[in-house]
Amino acid sequence: MLTHLYTALDLFRSQKIRFLLTVSGIVVGVASLVVLASFLTVGQRGLMESSARAAGEDVITVGNDWQVVHDNPEAERINRADQEALGSSALLPDLAVSANYGMRDAQALFGKESFEPLIVGVEPTAFEIHRLNLASGRGFSEEEYRDVRRVAIAGAQVLDGELGPGDVIRVEGRPFVLVGVLAEKQDMGPGGFRSWNRRILFPARTFNLEFNPSKRPTNIAARVVLPPDFEGPLSLYVANVRDLMTVVLMHDRTLQSFDFGGAGRESDTEDQILLVIELLIYLTTVFSMVVGGINIMNIMLVTVAERTREIGLRRALGATQGDILRQFLAETVMVTLIGAVLGILSALVLLGLASWAMTKWVTAWPYYVEIWSVGLSVTFAGLIGMVCGMYPAYRASRLDPVEALRTD
Repeated sequence: MLTHLYTALDLFRSQKIRFLLTVSGIVVGVASLVVLASFLTVGQRGLMESSARAAGEDVITVGNDWQVVHDNPEAERINRADQEALGSSALLPDLAVSANYGMRDAQALFGKESFEPLIVGVEPTAFEIHRLNLASGRGFSEEEYRDVRRVAIAGAQVLDGELGPGDVIRVEGRPFVLVGVLAEKQDMGPGGFRSWNRRILFPARTFNLEFNPSKRPTNIAARVVLPPDFEGPLSLYVANVRDLMTVVLMHDRTLQSFDFGGAGRESDTEDQILLVIELLIYLTTVFSMVVGGINIMNIMLVTVAERTREIGLRRALGATQGDILRQFLAETVMVTLIGAVLGILSALVLLGLASWAMTKWVTAWPYYVEIWSVGLSVTFAGLIGMVCGMYPAYRASRLDPVEALRTD
């Protein structure tokens, strides 16, 4: 095997341009496979996380299961103790937890114009959990949360966006001063009448005093953060966290009177689109490697013609047809594997440059190499070398030794 490797390296030393042209297809195919596998992994993970954040799939909501509560009037409803348990349990990862109150339609007036917004009482962490940003004005101050001030924040589409900071609205007869207006929040999924864009937000204590005498939360929201070392999709991690949340919430319950909402698995359509993209990209690299293998086969046929006298001499010294076949087959495989190694080295350099450029000018992009792509590219290159080397090796082994020795 070392002899064949030395022969391939000797071809490289003596005919560099010819050798590089011979293995160019394999180099490009292997480098493409390694680079694209890395890009797909890093890019897909970033895309799925961004999509999940936009859709709120990293937010888990816990609400009452009203069918269970209706059938079992004594069943425990969601309460503040549940919120505290979820926020402090050692069983769960660190979670940003918030209770939401109300989320019901109400009659409201701005001047003489009436409208029906969705009203909700929120805690300070709600803005972080639900990624609520302000288009104008400000958020609630600590004093407004604590001192039960009559202030509110309007969603971007409340009253067709006519409201602004400083406006006074009346909700079910009670006056409130708007301190801010939310930036429009893209609806992913159903949205509709439950959209944050048509809600009016109040400090939680203000809402409970004015509209919610029971002071029971409608739901509890928690946002999960995917750990950097977690290999699976966000949906799997969310499912694991929900299982742990169930254990925590069932600690003081004999009946599961709650259910989960908010977080969901990625859609089948999205998965299918990503799968089709992956298949198309990987098939392109495979075709490139196959074309490279055909190029190597053509060059090896030329090499057999150039080394006809050498083949005849070996046959005269006792080499069998099998020996000649194995020699040229091994040389072809070695040439292909050298091309694969050059392709891998090229890919590592390209990934380093891409990581630096993307991080500098676009977004944080880690240097990452899919190990399976390296192993697969070497294996596939070896197989291509073996398949494409069979015919040249067979031609070499079938040469008549006497005729071969007569060749100049």
